[in-house]
Amino acid sequence: MLLVQGHRYTVRAVRNRVWATAVVIAVATVVTGVLAGCSDSSRDSASSSRLLHLGSADDPALRVMAEIYAGALRDVGAPVADDLIRGDDTALLDEMDRARVDLFPAFSGELLTSLAPKATVTSSDDVYEELNRSLPQSVSVGDATPVSATPQVFVATSLAQSSNVTDLSECGRLPEGLPVVVVGRPEPADMAAFAAQGCRFGAVESVGSAREVIARVGTARAVGVVTALDAAVALDPAAPQIQALRVPAPTQDDAGQPSTPSNPATSPQSPTPSPQSGPRAQNLVPVYRTAALTRSEVKQINRVAGEITTADLAELARRADAGAEPRDLAVGWLGEHGL
Repeated sequence: MLLVQGHRYTVRAVRNRVWATAVVIAVATVVTGVLAGCSDSSRDSASSSRLLHLGSADDPALRVMAEIYAGALRDVGAPVADDLIRGDDTALLDEMDRARVDLFPAFSGELLTSLAPKATVTSSDDVYEELNRSLPQSVSVGDATPVSATPQVFVATSLAQSSNVTDLSECGRLPEGLPVVVVGRPEPADMAAFAAQGCRFGAVESVGSAREVIARVGTARAVGVVTALDAAVALDPAAPQIQALRVPAPTQDDAGQPSTPSNPATSPQSPTPSPQSGPRAQNLVPVYRTAALTRSEVKQINRVAGEITTADLAELARRADAGAEPRDLAVGWLGEHGL
């Protein structure tokens, strides 16, 4: 028996207290370790379950562009699924709403038209701003690229020279009634925009590809309407020389002021062009689910906008159309541009 400050303890009691304390400490240590392990496991599980899914339309250029964004994201450590989810803009936005798609490339004007059919903006900046306002709250759009799919009027260079035409605002100088060749059906809004610039087209001829449009335009007996990107993809260096009628960027001085032909005396019958500069701008943009990407990942996809050009994507799309794998093409382009 022990006597400590007036209290009596047996050796057995002291031993039992020591063992009890040791057991409590051991249990506490084990529980703490288990909880910490569970916490780490939960974090690891959450991290490993995060997988970004990219989508794309069936168009070769958009498939390559989706793979470029996918490769750029992988380069900063983002986990990206191998397969692309296919669909048009509306279908991909629906999948994004279900958190099944995290990013897809689209053309700003087309996407805006599907979201806000009554929108009237046409310039690149205005379309981008209106698109940002029209997207669902959980969806964002990254930096616009200079890649353009805006419809343009193409003419044979010989016809442009003989008619003294270089800009769309001078379209009225072209011979009246020339057939206009398009792929599929012409967009009424695009044709109305060209008419507002003074174009006096004749009957519409529908063909199956941009290459057919270019071949027909090369005869100088028709004009063609095709996008800058499609024309760049289809253009054959051996084909007759053709050119697009330029659309000068609007300035503040031009805002709200009707323009006039450069030389009215040479074309007295040409109507005065409208202040609208042509069809709605179609710049390629990355559309992404806001909650899906980190800040560094958004910064990475925006870096792509500073590197890709219409000529770049046209060449890649041409090779994809010939059978090359879009992912291989994207990897090569990313390597060349340090992304």
